[in-house]
Amino acid sequence: MKKLSKLKSSKLLLSVSTAVLAFSMSPAQAQTELTFVWHAGTCADTLHDISKDYPDKSVTIVPALVPYGPEWHNKIASEFAIQGDGFDFAMWDSQSTAEFAGGGHAVSLNDVFAQSDVLSAGLFPSASLSQYGEYPDNSGQFYGLPINQDAYGMMYRRDLFEDPAEQAAFKEKYGRDLAVPETYQDATQVAEFFTRPDEGLYGWGQMGAREYDFATTASNSFMWSFGGELYNPETFEVQGYLNSPASIDGVQAFVDMFKYGPPGSGSWGYDEVNAAFQQGQLAMAMQWFYFNGSNSDPAVNRFAEDTAFGILPGAIGQDGLFRRQFSVGGQGMGINKYSKKLPELVKFMEWYFQPAQQERYAAVCQTGLKSVLESDDWQGLNSYNTQFSTALQYLNDYWHLPEYPILLDKLQEEISNAITGTKTVEEALTDAAIKHERTLERAGYEIKRGDSSPDVPDQMISPVGVNSVVAVN
Repeated sequence: MKKLSKLKSSKLLLSVSTAVLAFSMSPAQAQTELTFVWHAGTCADTLHDISKDYPDKSVTIVPALVPYGPEWHNKIASEFAIQGDGFDFAMWDSQSTAEFAGGGHAVSLNDVFAQSDVLSAGLFPSASLSQYGEYPDNSGQFYGLPINQDAYGMMYRRDLFEDPAEQAAFKEKYGRDLAVPETYQDATQVAEFFTRPDEGLYGWGQMGAREYDFATTASNSFMWSFGGELYNPETFEVQGYLNSPASIDGVQAFVDMFKYGPPGSGSWGYDEVNAAFQQGQLAMAMQWFYFNGSNSDPAVNRFAEDTAFGILPGAIGQDGLFRRQFSVGGQGMGINKYSKKLPELVKFMEWYFQPAQQERYAAVCQTGLKSVLESDDWQGLNSYNTQFSTALQYLNDYWHLPEYPILLDKLQEEISNAITGTKTVEEALTDAAIKHERTLERAGYEIKRGDSSPDVPDQMISPVGVNSVVAVN
């Protein structure tokens, strides 16, 4: 019996010693993983790389990346639907703020600002903070920080525009100088001039794919510039606004531009636009500033040295006024209300939104930190930041309503019908307007029908029209 007791005692001592050794080798603090959802790409990778230098080594930032498009949105939405904590923070499109904040799933950043000695609304341009995180509009309530700003822009072949022979031929044909277009009316002529299928060259490239928001971010940019609107946010009228004469003019101009693109470009997404431009098939293309890092890189774009970047054209509407408006892109950073790691996440955000970290981020992507955006170093960092800062003045967005995903899908469907010729532009926009009003009524909105609707809705809704063309390129 005594021998057995000794054996038990020895095993007990060994267990205790092992436990003490294990404890002494473990970190002083338990590891905390902060998981974020975003679409895969350069900006997500950059955030993750920067996070590796976070001084608190007890915290690890873990990416949960998915492809751009519905899968990305659905990953966030499905976790919120079950009130889960599968991620702690996420980057979502500006127009999704209403859906996620309106559903009660996102943390109020006003509360974070009130409790933090570092984070505040004043760190960010007020327009950017509003675009990427405010809900409802003009409420002063924020649910996202502008972590990755973006805007639609234009890229073009400088060698073609500056070629004396091309300049002479253009002037002879159109009676004016060849220049980067300031209006879509001018862009049509320039695109027509450079469209030479026998040479494998086309005048214009743009997205038109049915997937996610590809077609509508492009078509909206035309529509707004012609004075059209998606709806009346005060009365919730869609009919008479989305299918107004001005909206029809804008979307028709968008559809017509496919005549100056390669065959099949009506089904393009951003990858196809980039590939065609980088292969020398396009004289001009509308594309997100997000991609300009690659489009200015000689290792990716063999025409990089001849590639220049500009601001998308505006348009002279049927009322004679000039407008320039195009789609906002990029994402805001929002916090999952169901995360159990809010204190640790706020501390990370306080570090990440410091100028030192944002300067590193801004070398690759587009920061939302005002002090970096306004610095001479950032403005001169590359060949397109100055144009990007100008583009921020002309941004517009989709509906900031929780019903955004349904409204988007209906509009994508109908714009695709117009691109393929299944319907006329007027038929497509009228059908989309009817479907949108039905969606809003089912959601409980009261549509207050006016006696008439304007031919140019922009005259009533946040007017931006001016009497003469404002040159920015």
